[in-house]
Amino acid sequence: MTLHVVVPQESEALPFTVEPGGARVASKEVPERIHRILAGLLDGGAVLSPPGAHDTERAERLATAVHGKELLEHLRHGVPDGSESVLDDAFAAPGLRQETPVTRGVRPAALGAAAAAVRAAELTAARGEHAYALVRPPGHHAGPGWYGGYCFLNNAVVAARTLQEEGAARVGILDVDYHLGNGTLACVEGDATLPFASVHSTRPDDFPYAFPPGPGLFGTGSDPGPQGFLALVRDAVSHLRGQDPDALVVSVGYDVLAGDPHGSWSLAPEVFGPVAALVTQQRLPTVFVQEGGYGLPSLRGAARALALEVSR
Repeated sequence: MTLHVVVPQESEALPFTVEPGGARVASKEVPERIHRILAGLLDGGAVLSPPGAHDTERAERLATAVHGKELLEHLRHGVPDGSESVLDDAFAAPGLRQETPVTRGVRPAALGAAAAAVRAAELTAARGEHAYALVRPPGHHAGPGWYGGYCFLNNAVVAARTLQEEGAARVGILDVDYHLGNGTLACVEGDATLPFASVHSTRPDDFPYAFPPGPGLFGTGSDPGPQGFLALVRDAVSHLRGQDPDALVVSVGYDVLAGDPHGSWSLAPEVFGPVAALVTQQRLPTVFVQEGGYGLPSLRGAARALALEVSR
């Protein structure tokens, strides 16, 4: 089966983040991530697909169904004249301080990522094959009325809503990023047509620092190792399968790998082969959406392992 990859226009929109004390630090969400992941996906047999003619307009419309008007207006107009960025706690996730700035390039970059998620979902729906939205910025920490953790618009939920518009009544969202997708969780809360499952770290010093219990949340407070990780992914997939989905969206986070600057686990890149196998065994149209993964040396191998399995 062909794995189609959609990549938005490259952006330099997130050059820094802000520590609790106010110091600026260089962002690890850099363009080189996408270059390395793309190389791995192509190594594994994936093919590049061009963007669609109207995906930006569709992404903008769907963003209004996922996010509140105030957040969208802040992304559009929030940077004051004479400034290059703004840091606003009013748009931080509940209980958190804002550490991700909005810069002048953020809105077009976030909208471009959402449009790539739309296109990937359209390809999946039209061809019955799998697609990969290789996007930055990521999206799973963007909630209905907040942004943070490098995320501004929730690309996974936009992809799921696209699949629903294309005919899928129920779309399962599987998040295998090191960090809980708190934004995705909030965006789909109470919506039985978008069941959610996540495998993530619950260490108290890992973002987003608060981990509510609930069905579909498969967290662990310590390094699970490869077999433990795959067991958690298997449980998460089983949970979603029990919701009888017509399609899947998978939030892919390579920050579960050893050496990631935002993670603490010891997994090797090859683990994404069996992760992909657990997904493809469901025989459901699937959209993969890029989330985290900041350890540059591991990215190509992880993406290759995933693509090799999906492209069988």
